Order: sequence, then C-alpha cells, then structure tokens
Amino acid sequence: MNALPKISAPAAVESLFTPFQLGPSMRLKNRIILAPCTRNRSELDFTPTRSAIRHYASRAAAGLLITEGVVVAPEARGGPALPGIYTQAHVDRWSEVTAAVHAKGGLIFSQLWHLGRMAHSFYSGTRALAPSAVLDDAPRHGERYYDFRHEMPVAMTDGQVRDAIAAFQMAARRAREAGFDGIELHAANGYLFDQFLKQHTNRRTDAWGGTAEKRARFLKEVFDACAAEIGAERIGVRLSPADYMSEMVHTDGDEDALRIALAHIERHKGAYVHTGAEDDVFCSYLGMTPTEFLRRNFAGTVIANGGYTPEAAAQGIEARKADLYSFGRLFLANPDLVEKLFAGEPLRPYARAVYDTMR
Repeated sequence: MNALPKISAPAAVESLFTPFQLGPSMRLKNRIILAPCTRNRSELDFTPTRSAIRHYASRAAAGLLITEGVVVAPEARGGPALPGIYTQAHVDRWSEVTAAVHAKGGLIFSQLWHLGRMAHSFYSGTRALAPSAVLDDAPRHGERYYDFRHEMPVAMTDGQVRDAIAAFQMAARRAREAGFDGIELHAANGYLFDQFLKQHTNRRTDAWGGTAEKRARFLKEVFDACAAEIGAERIGVRLSPADYMSEMVHTDGDEDALRIALAHIERHKGAYVHTGAEDDVFCSYLGMTPTEFLRRNFAGTVIANGGYTPEAAAQGIEARKADLYSFGRLFLANPDLVEKLFAGEPLRPYARAVYDTMR
C-alpha cells in the first residue's frame, strides 16, 4: 500500500493523517507510529521468526514502524525468544522484514536493546552487567514470567562499558545492512541506558557516574558511535523521564542527566525522542507528564506514547503537545489500524489473546 485514497479521514482523527518530515530525508505519510512491542518470537539462534515479515508488513501503512527490542549482543539478553541483530543470520532475516515493509511503501526503524541489570545468565550465559551492582528485586510481571527474579548484576569495568558502546555501534551498522531506515536506542524503562542516567542504579565515581554529565555520558557516546555508522538524523531515542519498570527509584537531580542527554541529541539533530510508555501518568516530581518534559527540553521531533486513543492523539497534534503518536496494543489488535481509522471503522479492542495467538 503506497497511499490512502484521496478522501478525507474522519474529523476526529484527521490531523493524524497529515504528512510529516522526519529529518532531511524521510517523509512520513501520516503521524501514526507503530510503537515497539516485545513479541518474544525468535528461532533458537535468536533470528526473528518468519512471522515477523508478515507482522511488520501488515502494518506498513503507518508513518513509521519501530520494531520490538532487538538485542545487540548475547550478554545483553534477559528474556526468552528475544530476536537479535549480532549475527549474519539475524541480518539476513531482518533484511526480509525491511524488504517486505518497503515493498508496501513503509519506513521501519530497529529498536536496539541492552537490558543491563535486567539481563540474566539463564538467557545470556553470563552474569548481568550494569553500571553498578544494584539488585532489581522485583519479580517479573505477567504470567509468562511467574516467579522469575533477577540476579545481582556485576558492575561493569571501563572496558565492559566501552564494549557495550561498540556493540551498539556494530548493531547500528548491521541495521543499516539489513535495510532499516534508522534505529531507536531503547534508553527507557529501566534498561541499560536508563540505569546509567539514574542515580539509584548508577553509583559510580569514575568517568561514567557521579555527576549528571557523567551519567549522561554513556548515552551520548553510544549516540555518537551509532551516528558515525548511519547518521544522527536516523537515530531516535526512547526515554523515561518518569520512573517506570525495574524498581527504578527517582533521586533529585536525575532529570539533569536527561536534560544533558536531550541537549546532545538536539545539538546533533537526532531524528526524534520518544516517551517510554508512561505518558498516561502525571509525574509529581517533574510537575508534568513525561511527554511535556520532553517537549520543554527538546526542540526536535517528539513522539508521545502511553494509553492514548487515536482521538486524543489527534487533539495532541493540533495542540502541538507532540508531533507524532505511537500505538502498541491497538496496533497489535488491529494490523490494519491506519486503514480502519481512515475509513472510520470500529477498532478491535486489545485482549491478551491477541498476543497469545501471534506466531
């Protein structure tokens, strides 16, 4: 599908269907984004299953697709059947995915992921690595992770921090080889980047922690390393201004590291910043919602996410609260979400069974 018919969308969602220029070279046909949704679907070698080809191609009418989190290295793994992008087999299968999306006129970014202290030796074969040895003692949520707990991570050496930067850089190179239009760094939701940014999980006193500038350094250096491979204008960053998942505890001053990171992304003309699935919650210590925080501290493109209805998203665009809106559960339940919204057809509600029937 290259374009929708030239008729008007329903007035309540019409602003979602205005085109948008993302960076100098990507023209989005609408403001509707597929949010990254963990699918836990891979082969035994962590190559994405062939169903990923159909899954993403069927949603190519979106302005931009963002894949599920894609693990950048074996030691970054922390869950079952998470696809990777660190072998040639991974690249080859993702190439089939991007080709199918492009054949339907879509654009697709790969979300690059390192779980940090949320990784686990059961899945990775090595002890979880993190900025500091701070245990996440909360059980995994959901019946698929019943009674599963994290292990005490090992504080990364300077060399291991640099290895992680190199892993992201190589993943960006492989994403380009696989035909992705760009990447999203998963710096939200309590994973490795977030662990460096927050004082609760970053108790270092070396070059990677201790001050807001040093806590922001890991994200800045990964961004720059990936930009050397694919260009800064093809890098989006997902961030969690509010604490979310993995027992992330707010400490006064955490937002200073975020502001430093946002200034770096803006200065180097990154593609966008993206709220980390938490925007339906007003954050008392920010005094605003997470997307409002991003909007106030970042002059570039902002993607909002977090429980929005299409109508609320359209209103947000009209009010300039965000430039683009991403949808997860609605897109899982409705592969043809864009077409249904344009035609004014009713949407299928999300239910857990939608996920359980995916292959």
